[in-house]
Amino acid sequence: MAFLLSLALTPAIRFVARRYGFVAQPRVDRWHQQPTALFGGVAIFIAFVVPFVALHAYDRSILFLMAGATVVFGLGIADDLYSIQPYTKLVAQIGAASLTTFGSFIPSSDMSLILIPLAIFGLVALTNAFNLLDNMDGLSAGIACIAAFFLFIISFTMQNWMVALCAAILFGATFGFLFFNFNPATIFMGDSGSMFLGFLLGALTMKSNWEQATNLLLMLLTPLLVLAVPIFDTTFVTLVRWMNGRAISVGGRDHTSHRLVALGLSERQAVLFFYLISAVCGFVAVLGVRYNAILPSLLGTLMVIGISYFGMFLNGVVVYGTEGEVARKVPADRGVVLDIFVMHKRRILEVFVDMALMTLAYVASFAVRFDGDIPKDHFAVLARSLPLIIPLKLIVFSSFGLYRGVWRYVGMQDLIAILKAVTVSSMLAITAMTMLFRFELFPRAVFAIDWMVLLLLAAGVRVLIRAIREYLFSISDTKGRRVVIVGAGDAGELVLRELRNNPRLSCIPVGFFDDDPYKQGRKIHGVPVLGGMNTIVDTVQRLSIDQIMVAIPSARAESLVSIVRLCEATGLPVTVVPSLADLLQSGLPPRPLRSDPWESQLPVKEIAREQTWH
Repeated sequence: MAFLLSLALTPAIRFVARRYGFVAQPRVDRWHQQPTALFGGVAIFIAFVVPFVALHAYDRSILFLMAGATVVFGLGIADDLYSIQPYTKLVAQIGAASLTTFGSFIPSSDMSLILIPLAIFGLVALTNAFNLLDNMDGLSAGIACIAAFFLFIISFTMQNWMVALCAAILFGATFGFLFFNFNPATIFMGDSGSMFLGFLLGALTMKSNWEQATNLLLMLLTPLLVLAVPIFDTTFVTLVRWMNGRAISVGGRDHTSHRLVALGLSERQAVLFFYLISAVCGFVAVLGVRYNAILPSLLGTLMVIGISYFGMFLNGVVVYGTEGEVARKVPADRGVVLDIFVMHKRRILEVFVDMALMTLAYVASFAVRFDGDIPKDHFAVLARSLPLIIPLKLIVFSSFGLYRGVWRYVGMQDLIAILKAVTVSSMLAITAMTMLFRFELFPRAVFAIDWMVLLLLAAGVRVLIRAIREYLFSISDTKGRRVVIVGAGDAGELVLRELRNNPRLSCIPVGFFDDDPYKQGRKIHGVPVLGGMNTIVDTVQRLSIDQIMVAIPSARAESLVSIVRLCEATGLPVTVVPSLADLLQSGLPPRPLRSDPWESQLPVKEIAREQTWH
């Protein structure tokens, strides 16, 4: 019912909004290029309320929850019409959150009593998180749709039927609206829709876990995973704007989605990328509720670390100072701690990350050994030994140089160093526990499990950082010259990485050519080996190639001359990539890779002799 209502109401409200001039005009700090209808949130609200009213057997808590969401919706309508001051909206949001908390989250223990202020803060934060996330076609509505779907599964698993029904209704309402809001959008939600979705999703997520308030980890973990994308985007934007001296409440093209577009992705690719992250986080949350909190804690920690480094990577994408927008001068005393200890001293952050991984691995080893139910006497041993295990392993990690490398360039040598560090640290831990505790109440399998889990976590998080970076470059829509590389060996692989990692070159690697039949038909970092040298002329014409790079520094002079002449027969610019040894021996200054061919062309024989740029 909610889905069909949303499909029917959204175009009707779009027509009314256009008829009476309620449209968003294109602006410098917004992405849409055409006037777009507003008040799509009204369709979502009505599509949710009508099936909600049809439900039976309401309990008091759900009515208070809906009352708070209705107040927030009305606040959003007023803001869309009259642009309410930020502090006024904040006070009203706190009032709505307090109303919902008063009636919906009834304390059942000391733990839930302590969590009441946290619930109020969380509702306000999530309301504004979805409001800030509504900056690109289909992003906020799509994330809400995915979150509602996983919330339905979680609530159904926990047999919280009323929350499950509300989540299903919300999924239908947002899914129907998404048909008109996905890129290119013909209608926007406005603050009424984004604030309503944020508040309602936050309240339903907390409500579905409130009965589990005695399990603090589960209570906090599920909302963080289900709503990971809006929480991450809001935290990122808040920190970056604060550090750049910009008002947090003022909109702009500095969100994580905008930075992905600046990196080279299309708007649709950026939105789909965040859909994927939201779906993975929701799946991990379902695992936690379905089984136990240990597994999602491990996976969730890896994801939090990966997302944090992903945010640091996006922070390097320049968005300020473009399109007439200039960042204000940052006060000298603002963001000093964050700037020193996180942005510039990443080794300190890496140490804290490894501390978290060591703790998780050690606790997980006991949990796996005892099937998730650690006996009290063994838990006491775990608690006593953990403060000794962590510094011991950190010292070993440091001595093996694990904090002198750069995670985004992690390679085989780094993984071997991790293997050595984990193995040595585990052996020293066994020795220390034998000397101090004589292995009393220490299951022997714990250290074997700890070794395996820590190895997977320590290596996995470093590989994850590199994978995220290379994935973003691989799916980016870089505009530039289409390039093929002749030679699918080590030199060609290095050229491919440089072309991908240096967007200033404006080159798109399309494929390789190599006479080795074993390499033909295969791929190097996702780029195919198109064929042998004899297929160059026909293939470059068919693929509309703009430039050819020859990367066979080990070839003899006669062979290189024939290869270059074959490439020149295509009429395209040809660049010969020398080896580093040839550059050093020739005494010629190494020239950087340029986006334009040289104005002066060297003879082919001189190219083969000097092995320099053409």
